Amino acid sequence: GQGLVMKCEPIFEAYDDIVAQGSAPYTIFLTPCGEPFDQGVATELSEKDRLLFICGHYEGIDERAYTLADKCISLGDYVLTSGELASMVIIDAVVRLIPGVLGDEGSSIDESFYDGLLEYPQYTRPANFRGMEVPSVLLSGDHGKVDAWRRQQSLIRTARLRPDLLESANVSQAERAFLLSLRDGTIEGA
Repeated sequence: GQGLVMKCEPIFEAYDDIVAQGSAPYTIFLTPCGEPFDQGVATELSEKDRLLFICGHYEGIDERAYTLADKCISLGDYVLTSGELASMVIIDAVVRLIPGVLGDEGSSIDESFYDGLLEYPQYTRPANFRGMEVPSVLLSGDHGKVDAWRRQQSLIRTARLRPDLLESANVSQAERAFLLSLRDGTIEGA
């Protein structure tokens, strides 16, 4: 076939050397045939003690090397020149979930994909910029109303931009009814 295939011997030798220096790491191969990477996988990996990423090059890796894999991951339905960029994306998504890495422990919770929804719109000062207003509820000081607005906006944004996420999102029966009303057009301005 076209392109070079990475030999399995150097991969096994490197793996054996790493294991000889401590406990066996949780081993991840980056490959187009892997499970799709998402926030759930990032959360799972953040709970592992040691991770080892094995990145392919060229046409791929000798199939026998995959016997070392605890998990095979794909970033999406496209092919990169090698797996290093994919591993860096995964590392960044995983590391930010480790307690103490972010300054505010709530930062990794109140964001897109945490509960299966996209995050609500974000605003800052000034309240009016070139005729574009920050929603008045955000200026109200009523934290309950702000929280409700944010949740509703997450539902609306997800329904519009990523409806595929709603199938497995963590939403209540009332929120599902709200989403149905969006689809039916019974809620204006949403």
